[in-house]
Amino acid sequence: MVKKNKVIALKDIPGFVREGDRLWTGGWTVVRKPMAMVWELIRSGKKKLHLVANPGGPEFDLMAGCDCISKTETNYIGHEVFGHPYNWRRKLDEPDGEEFYHDDWTVKTGALRIVAGSMGIPFIPSKSLLGSDIINPEYDGFKELRGKDKKVPRRKVKLMDDPFWDGDTVVLLPALNPDVCLIHAQKVGEDGTVLITGGTFLDYYAALASEVTIVSAEKIVSREEIEKTAEMNKIPGMVVDAILEVPYGAHPTALHNYYDNDPWWFRDYLEASKDVQKMREWSKKWVHGPKDYREYLELLGKKRLKKLCADGQKGYNPEMKRRLDRLEEVPSE
Repeated sequence: MVKKNKVIALKDIPGFVREGDRLWTGGWTVVRKPMAMVWELIRSGKKKLHLVANPGGPEFDLMAGCDCISKTETNYIGHEVFGHPYNWRRKLDEPDGEEFYHDDWTVKTGALRIVAGSMGIPFIPSKSLLGSDIINPEYDGFKELRGKDKKVPRRKVKLMDDPFWDGDTVVLLPALNPDVCLIHAQKVGEDGTVLITGGTFLDYYAALASEVTIVSAEKIVSREEIEKTAEMNKIPGMVVDAILEVPYGAHPTALHNYYDNDPWWFRDYLEASKDVQKMREWSKKWVHGPKDYREYLELLGKKRLKKLCADGQKGYNPEMKRRLDRLEEVPSE
């Protein structure tokens, strides 16, 4: 049965997330990440979160730099062409007395795990990872947690002979069922139906696999309007628990047909993330300083946001300079 009203406010997001939850963040590295919701979780003081994605981007690094996480598992964490995830790497290499664990997967096997979760099956077979050190017990990043942490499978994988055909060994991969899935999209209907243009990535499967799915969008539209774009609707409303309207909710990552990556954000953030004290000063200004997300956007400035606008035909900004060493000045009011 569809709830009559799924609309919530950004300030309500922390109420859906508990300490220790496995949190899936949709999108792909620097594209369509649910940054506004992540921003709100950080502001609320959430700790010891278990982040999962396929792959992770600035949301992983930002939450690492703000001490919100204790576990991550994915195939890649970074900012692609913009640079290295210094906060996350520092947490991995220099835990400073705090427990932190990371478990490596590949793009293919990470995808298979969330697909298995969406199908409601406990594991899925694959021939991938055979001969790879990813299944070498010596490099199992969660080995200390197996059998102890209920959010972690008792074993990473299991090898078995193919029971149907002779001669093959297969790898059984544990299904992934996040506690909470956060997705940002272009539009969402009042019933929760999600319109996504550009890459959908694994968001459809994550929405089905997760206990709770929350979708923020540039605009909430009527059910009648969302039904007119059936060919672009990628996630059914029945699996979406809550929705919210957040313009620029993926900033500084790109949103197809709306806005491009913010290279000035990445330039300043990367410089700050190289040092603990600089990171604290940066987060004080950009995360904890604004009273709400609207004030955060005002701090960025209208000219800067306008500069990011996507070309209506191409879906991105073809004039955007992406090399951080060749940027123009930050657009100012």
